[in-house]
Amino acid sequence: MTALLAFLLLLGVGAIAALHLLWGLGSHWPEASEEALARSVVGDGRRRMPPPWLCFAVAFVLAVVALWPVYALGLASVTVASQGSFAIAGVFIARGLAGYSRPWREHFTDEPFATRNRRYYSPLCLLLGVAYIALVSGELSK
Repeated sequence: MTALLAFLLLLGVGAIAALHLLWGLGSHWPEASEEALARSVVGDGRRRMPPPWLCFAVAFVLAVVALWPVYALGLASVTVASQGSFAIAGVFIARGLAGYSRPWREHFTDEPFATRNRRYYSPLCLLLGVAYIALVSGELSK
């Protein structure tokens, strides 16, 4: 079961990393324009996407996070695997909870981002955080 969870995290977070890579390369998929994409995925009033280097940096970090479960399963040290997994889970859970906070909602007001954040982005972050904790639980039960 732990291997399946690691594979699902690899696919899911890897797909998010691939999206950021595409955006860094100038794609505005899945929206019709760069402005529509910025309103959909940034939501802070900007009409242009962040610079490519920032999209590439996020893509790189997400790729490492996507590969972590596979790496962690092969680690002999449960301590290192657990610490890394808990750190990743903490970031996802913090992002998920932040999306429901008043300061976040007041800052990120553009639609459709605000609605998508409440319905999809924040819950996805919370789910990913719980999944990384579940991965740790599987590692500790070895």
